[in-house]
Amino acid sequence: MKTGFLKTIFTLTIVSGLLFSGFYIIRHRQIYQEHCRGSTRFDIGLFSQIHSGLITESSGLLRHSDSLFYTHNDDTDSCLYLISAAGNLKGRVCIPFHNRDWEDISSDGRGRLFIGDIGNNFYRQDTLKVLIFNEKEKNSEGIIRMSFLDEKGENSAFDFEAMVWQADSLYLFSKDKRERNSLVFAVPDRPGDYTLSPKQKIPVAGMVTSAALRPDGKEFALLTYGKIYFYSLSYGLSQIPAPDFCLAYWPMRQSESLCYLGRDSLLLGNEQGNLYLLKRK
Repeated sequence: MKTGFLKTIFTLTIVSGLLFSGFYIIRHRQIYQEHCRGSTRFDIGLFSQIHSGLITESSGLLRHSDSLFYTHNDDTDSCLYLISAAGNLKGRVCIPFHNRDWEDISSDGRGRLFIGDIGNNFYRQDTLKVLIFNEKEKNSEGIIRMSFLDEKGENSAFDFEAMVWQADSLYLFSKDKRERNSLVFAVPDRPGDYTLSPKQKIPVAGMVTSAALRPDGKEFALLTYGKIYFYSLSYGLSQIPAPDFCLAYWPMRQSESLCYLGRDSLLLGNEQGNLYLLKRK
């Protein structure tokens, strides 16, 4: 009797999971395909696969050189992993900074790395952090601590998976569970305690999971579940216009990392370790 009961519970669990997955796919496929007209602008293909068992849930991606990239796990350890374009592990730097929920990594191009412990899925955190790590000296330069003044009861805005550096600031983009917009926040790239307030609202159809700035600073890409939005920038990230177009990428599972390789190409990564090359036609 006990075996039969367990089989019933197992069957109900599987059926419930399938029903939920079906509902999720049907609901989100409409969001993914909504107003996207950029599919003819890029060639997309599987580029490589991360081959290290140490990287179990790749969450961020940062170009280090022409053929090397930094990535990190979501919440399992406090290491930065240096991988080749072919997905092979080339190095590892473990740092004394707790990985509660590392979501993205950025750089100022002069040796400072910004590691964003900025996830807040259930809105239980009152303070989120960004570690400033000196890549050359291999030491910490301090911590940026951020709190959120929730005057309108919009605590869903205090959850991030996307962060990018420009000029003297870090820009963070909220992961809105309602999937219809993202609030943009800016914080100085110096250690300290800061209270965040939104600078801008960007309409997007999907939860934002990563952001990337083209090396020349003239184009910005925002990654969501199912889409990448592209923006031409005239005044930097302090004034983001309407997107030029968006690109749907339905088959690529839970993608949470994005970086530019150059003017006309990007690398897209998912938590399963697949790396995709997006090449402008």
